[in-house]
Amino acid sequence: MSEHPVAAAYAGILLFVVGVVVGGGTIELNRREREALGGWLHTEGTVVELMQSAPGAAGHPVVSFTTPAGDRIRFTPPRTGTVRQYVMDEQVPVVYDPDRPIEARIDPRTTRWTRNALATGASLILLCLGGYVAWSASRWRAPDRIA
Repeated sequence: MSEHPVAAAYAGILLFVVGVVVGGGTIELNRREREALGGWLHTEGTVVELMQSAPGAAGHPVVSFTTPAGDRIRFTPPRTGTVRQYVMDEQVPVVYDPDRPIEARIDPRTTRWTRNALATGASLILLCLGGYVAWSASRWRAPDRIA
């Protein structure tokens, strides 16, 4: 082991900084999503149809919901990278802009919360680990040499 654990101190600082960046990025992403959905209404929709894009593929849902004004809206949510199996008559959370309800989306609230919780947990682990490694390196003393 070297007499000066500078590399360990730098590694701890790097882990700490990565933890700060991951945490800050999670906070910023959450803020942007909340801002983008600001003023949108939340409601429950029902899967009324499953459109097949290919034989054996998961059906893409057509969702129906009713606005507070009593208008019945049917929409096909935009395709996302996540593949989820929907079932006919399944209740799904829906968010929509009251001025353009036809552009409604299935609310990915559970996915959003899970992503934020995992990223926050990873950030805290990196912060703690980085802080501990840097602190431990700063307290290390070279053993006395016997000549």
